[in-house]
Amino acid sequence: MEEMNARMAEQVEAVTRQLEAVTRRNKDLEAKLDGINAGSSAPAAGAMDSDDDDDDLGQPDDIRTDDLEAIPRPPRRTRSGGAAADAADETDDDEGQPGDIRTDDREASTGLRPTRSFHEHGFRWHTGDEEFELQFHNETQLDFRAYEQANSSPVDQVGFYINRMRLYFNGRLTKPIEYSVSVNKGLADLDLLDAYLNFNYDRRFQLRVGRYRVPFTYDWYALSNQFLPTPERSIFALNYGYNRNFAFMGHGELFDDRVDYAVAAANGPRNSYYDDNSHKDVLAYVNYRPFERSERLKALKHLNVGGSMAYGIQDQDPFPRFFRTYTSTSNSPGQFKAGPTFLELNDDVLERGGRKLWELHAAYYYKGLTLMGAWDSGLNTYGVEEGGRARSVALPTSGYHAQFAYLLTGEEVERRYFITPLRPFDLRKGKFGLGAFEIQARYDHFQVGDEVFTGGLADPNLWTNRVSTVDFGVNWYLNKYTKIYFDWQHTMYGQPVPYRPGGFQSTSDLFWMRFQIYF
Repeated sequence: MEEMNARMAEQVEAVTRQLEAVTRRNKDLEAKLDGINAGSSAPAAGAMDSDDDDDDLGQPDDIRTDDLEAIPRPPRRTRSGGAAADAADETDDDEGQPGDIRTDDREASTGLRPTRSFHEHGFRWHTGDEEFELQFHNETQLDFRAYEQANSSPVDQVGFYINRMRLYFNGRLTKPIEYSVSVNKGLADLDLLDAYLNFNYDRRFQLRVGRYRVPFTYDWYALSNQFLPTPERSIFALNYGYNRNFAFMGHGELFDDRVDYAVAAANGPRNSYYDDNSHKDVLAYVNYRPFERSERLKALKHLNVGGSMAYGIQDQDPFPRFFRTYTSTSNSPGQFKAGPTFLELNDDVLERGGRKLWELHAAYYYKGLTLMGAWDSGLNTYGVEEGGRARSVALPTSGYHAQFAYLLTGEEVERRYFITPLRPFDLRKGKFGLGAFEIQARYDHFQVGDEVFTGGLADPNLWTNRVSTVDFGVNWYLNKYTKIYFDWQHTMYGQPVPYRPGGFQSTSDLFWMRFQIYF
């Protein structure tokens, strides 16, 4: 037993000596590391003081963006596969290869920039100097439509529709160069909505090129659909507005931002992606706020007056061919199901010849009040094929509308834009609110000349060339980004039009509810 205890004591003593040796080596290594760290941790000349503000202070570590995560670089390998101990002993496997295809060196990361994220009217990411930016927005409109007239066809008496679902991507590539790309899916096919660049080196004169809403009618150029008091634009704007076109446009703000102007050369065919002829349309727009800087007449600060015009030579299939009061004039099946047609051009009609259109507009915003109106007029030239030749028909057109809206809950508007409720809708304890409420009304009239029938463009036994609508409704803003429309639209036709095969109506009543988000 004594012999066994002696052997165990010797083993314990040997282990103790080994531990002491390891401890000494660790202390030596720690001393060396301390020396290295002391040499590398000295502040560089010009380094920022530790009291500088940190914009990310208080943010969780996983969303801080000022510092890029360090990525360790693997050691270079020798031809034998081992790590190189000295740079002079390294052998470059890519020696003799062009520099752009060498694979052993990581690309320099000097071009990487940290980004910061925000939420303001949508989601935004930009670099620290704000030179580069990406924004993301979504617009979704979900409609319920019910018509008083039963057994209608092809229009459904009761229908649920995704009226618009749009994704917007916009921002800038350095501050003066702005871009926007968006896609749309609604009652028509999925398609490209906007795609343009805007060069903004001076607010007084900017250049925009691409596809976008071109400067004709206040409804189209100055107002976005998601901010309208009524669910849709005026009848004239829906049918004879240009909507989106590929165009080159000069635009800007003058005289202390009291004047907005735009002049564009555009393809011409309405809501198109290309032109069918080499002629280009010229469009111009001006809006004047005469009391923008007035100290005496502050109540008139947001009074807008102005006008727009369009001129061009056309040679294409007519658009629109189907005229409607409150839906897009496209030929997609969804449009036929959602809204009735009051005028249809014959199959052999072309849009050929001069187009001359103009509008005068006025808009007034004061506290919770919105007043808007416009008078439109002009001429569209059509052609009818007869015996292999086209007969020209000059078709005059005119329209006007007057619109009223008022916020009942105390919110104020300076233009049609985001409305932030003073008490957003919320049913949670301690956050209770009902949102904001706005009442609205509009009278709208549109007509084309009798030449549409006497010139053989449409069938007078089926269609009318005059239509008027009256809208009454309430808009409920649950919060800044969520809006519900309640609208009743009464339509009066100049003469009865079909609502089903063999059935005609002189009036139509639509009960309309729309759920909308936009951020």
